[in-house]
Amino acid sequence: MKKLIKLVFLDISREVSIELDDSHSPNTVQSILQNLPIEVNINRWGDELYTEKTHVVEKEENAKRQVKLFDVAYWPEGNALCLFYGPTPISEEGKILAYSPVNIVGRIIPDNDEKESVLKRIKNSTKVVFK
Repeated sequence: MKKLIKLVFLDISREVSIELDDSHSPNTVQSILQNLPIEVNINRWGDELYTEKTHVVEKEENAKRQVKLFDVAYWPEGNALCLFYGPTPISEEGKILAYSPVNIVGRIIPDNDEKESVLKRIKNSTKVVFK
């Protein structure tokens, strides 16, 4: 099952489309959907955005450390949602690595300038709503 949701960056008046896909982590996607809307602060770590702790509480479900560009994941260790716009500080050449294993829950549907326009404007503790 695939479902389109929106991520609204309240502080910068920007909206991002996310396609949730339960093919990798069905329980985690279901938990996200049951908890919408999710209003949290978001922080930046390299080219990854991650939320403060959320109400979504799931354990590892087909979790992995290597992700793809524009993946959206749930990070069980941090109880947070993560958006991968590019490499993290611990990424290796040609590999985007999460801090620890994450449950892949979907993908960002990028606009042409998505990465640059969002990352340049994000400050730590930017308020967002997943809806």
